[in-house]
Amino acid sequence: MTFRDLIAALARRWYVLVATAAAAALLTVLFIQDGGVYSTKTVVTFTLPAASTLEADNGSKDASVIAFAGAVSTEINRGRPTPRYSSGDAPFYGAGVREGVLVSLRDDGSQWAPNYGSAIIDIQIVGRTEAWVFEQQSRVLTQIGQVVDAQLGAATAAADERIVAHVEPLTMRIDFIAPSRTAQLAAFATMSVAALLAGGWGAVTFDLLVRRRKHRHAALILSKGVTA
Repeated sequence: MTFRDLIAALARRWYVLVATAAAAALLTVLFIQDGGVYSTKTVVTFTLPAASTLEADNGSKDASVIAFAGAVSTEINRGRPTPRYSSGDAPFYGAGVREGVLVSLRDDGSQWAPNYGSAIIDIQIVGRTEAWVFEQQSRVLTQIGQVVDAQLGAATAAADERIVAHVEPLTMRIDFIAPSRTAQLAAFATMSVAALLAGGWGAVTFDLLVRRRKHRHAALILSKGVTA
């Protein structure tokens, strides 16, 4: 098919291109309206007894404390592996999640080379309402406290010899995440290009199908006329 044939097909089946553009515009509006989410990344740090998270040598880098934090995370997740991304600090909502909870031991490495160098559990929560995110945050923190008490209680350690879980107060904040104007314009441009390509392909394909059908119909009529 030449460029002239392509233009002719688009001119004949312009309504396919218009319908595709209208559908893309509607989807873009719906995506933009549904773009904002509430998110939090709450941090729980595990330290040695009577140690503060502000101390340099508080035990959060200790292998045994890290192992304990990992065991708590595994218990919260009921043994299910947590999804891993190319970067350990990648936001949960960046993966397209609009409602979900992710509890994991902090990974300072990458997707292919994990590095659990600190006894820190990250609680990432994404939701459509602030109330839902707050409810899930409270639920997970309560769960962590219960698991810590259960595991340390089973170890029959004295109260002043137990590993301590500290919730970082500043990480309790819940933020509203919305796409910037630049991101919205980029999304609109991307959808426009996709609509143009999809609409053009649809118009050309439909035109070819219609023309082939007409040719077959004409050939059938001609063959009947010759036979008669």
